[in-house]
Amino acid sequence: MNRNAKRIVGNISVGAFLAGVVAILAVNHVDPDFLTNDAELTAEANAGTPIVQGPIVPLELPTAKATTPAQVENARQIALDMGRSEATWDKNCVAWNPAESGGARQQWANRVAASWLESAGAGCPDAMTWPYYYVESFDSTAPGQLRITMEQAVALDPQIFTDAPGDLEFIAEEVIDATHQKFTDLETVHVVVEGHSSTSSVGVAGRLESAR
Repeated sequence: MNRNAKRIVGNISVGAFLAGVVAILAVNHVDPDFLTNDAELTAEANAGTPIVQGPIVPLELPTAKATTPAQVENARQIALDMGRSEATWDKNCVAWNPAESGGARQQWANRVAASWLESAGAGCPDAMTWPYYYVESFDSTAPGQLRITMEQAVALDPQIFTDAPGDLEFIAEEVIDATHQKFTDLETVHVVVEGHSSTSSVGVAGRLESAR
């Protein structure tokens, strides 16, 4: 193809391109939405494209006392969502509520429990370290007898629990060591596991004798 022919072909191509642009602009003038992205088609085209999220605002453990079952469950769920375990979710003691019923023996058990927690600088068992955060409740079945009930989950912890009741003795001993001077009427501490048959009992007299 000679030079003149090439020039003619080039001029025709440029003319065709400009004519196309003019046509598009003319159509858009008549239909303003012609050049507007179709939302549905855009969504389909972007399917699978990673979405960049904004900064994640970290959750905070609740600090207000939970007084209703709904509040307790909400506080628990927030703690679990933050990665705390079921056994330690109530770190801020919002749900710790010693039993009020049970008469004088229960009130006595509550005082012994409070004294033990105070000696550890904690407001509730969940605010303590392993294995004490497994403690669920305190009560008394007879004068001088303190019963500590551990959460059922403790039975699944191989570091603390086997079929031998003696594995729970040191918890009873820790409570005795921290409270016997203040509560001279404390005779025995029993440790039981909810839903489990094993128990461990430590007498105050025997504990003091062995500690000499």
